[in-house]
Amino acid sequence: MGDTMQKIIEKLMGMGAEYCDVRYEKRTGLSLEVKDGELKKAVPGKEEGIGIRVLYNGAFGFFSTNNVSDMDNASEIAFKLAKCSKPKEKIILAETKTVKDRIIWKPKKNPADVSIEEKHKLIAGMDEAMRNVEGILTVMTGYSEGNVETHFLSSEGSDIYTSVPRIVAQADLIAKKDGTVVGYRARVGGTSGFEIFEKNDPLEKGVNAAKSAVRILSAEKSPSGRFPVIADPDLAGVFVHEAVGHATEGDSVASGESILEKKIGEKIASELVTIYDDPAIENGFGSFPYDDEGVKGAKKILIEKGVLKNFILNRETAYKLGMEPNGGARAESFAVRPLVRMSNTMMDKGSCSFEELIEDIKYGIYAKNTRGGQVDPAKGSFQFSAQEAFLIEKGEITKPLKDLSLSGLTLETLKNIDAVGNDTRFGEPGFCGKGQLVPVGDGGPHIRIKEVLIGGG
Repeated sequence: MGDTMQKIIEKLMGMGAEYCDVRYEKRTGLSLEVKDGELKKAVPGKEEGIGIRVLYNGAFGFFSTNNVSDMDNASEIAFKLAKCSKPKEKIILAETKTVKDRIIWKPKKNPADVSIEEKHKLIAGMDEAMRNVEGILTVMTGYSEGNVETHFLSSEGSDIYTSVPRIVAQADLIAKKDGTVVGYRARVGGTSGFEIFEKNDPLEKGVNAAKSAVRILSAEKSPSGRFPVIADPDLAGVFVHEAVGHATEGDSVASGESILEKKIGEKIASELVTIYDDPAIENGFGSFPYDDEGVKGAKKILIEKGVLKNFILNRETAYKLGMEPNGGARAESFAVRPLVRMSNTMMDKGSCSFEELIEDIKYGIYAKNTRGGQVDPAKGSFQFSAQEAFLIEKGEITKPLKDLSLSGLTLETLKNIDAVGNDTRFGEPGFCGKGQLVPVGDGGPHIRIKEVLIGGG
């Protein structure tokens, strides 16, 4: 395969291409699904294909196919697409190192060595334990494993082979009481093998999710107004990903669609805030060795002690912004071109214990996890709905709350973070959508925001 890919590159360069790369990908996996005790799905999967990018006269052409024997024809189509493209401005790629590397991330407990019966037992056990919690109406559990092999060759001489495993177990449940219905979700996963479930038990997480859902059924509606808020690592991670991470993506910055444009070196947050994006975190759900342009995945400090330091960049946006490429180009699969994307976006820990975070709050909110929300990187506004919340009164957590949403302006909220916890962990693994879905991680410590707008009811 590698020899054929190299011949395609030589052919395209001979036709007049300024640059080209060929990305071969092979995916294998398995998905299982159980609903209310019944196995609904057990589907193995396998897919392979190639994606070819050609840069000609400042324009990219891209074509992909799952027929790897048709690479020659695919390359000609990619070249023709580049030749007939007329972008507003010519694309120039920032220089990067030529790399020859082979990296295989080997799981300690390979899912291929675990029987399908044991995998079924894992999520069937979650299902049963969660349905045994009084008040749970229905449960759906799922298991997914996959391995992605990628071979990347470029006209600059890079030749990179990687193999990355990824695994996840999850539960979606519905609780009901007196006509009130509450949904809840829990996930465990990472770039790992079956050993990840020994460190983070999906059954325990599922049962805790079920208990949380039942507790919410009897909770009071959230108050509305501006209050101090403690965000747990899940919610803090989502805020970092959605409100900060998207605003630091180089394509948004270069196109003038980010509030952080031209703010490198400026203090945009509390000095307690340090935020980074790191695809090299061991077992992170969004981790990878090299991005889809052959640039090594490395830690990027986005905000350091409140000062904006960097953006997430591919080679094109790095050139436009006069910065160094830092491994921010990711594609959902071989079938699509790489875009600027996050990996594992985290807030660094501080020095406060949880008790110190809440002891001075006379009346406030402890918000946990999220049901989703909306973010506008250009306007710098956000709105999130917490999955679970509690009232804080005189430094103590008291009543459970429901229907709580948080909204505000990103830069104002970053400056309102007045205490950061000394604990830190990943939030739940997830997938980020930007026309393409890619696996991502986020997280951090508990954080205290001295004032944020809360909506309830």
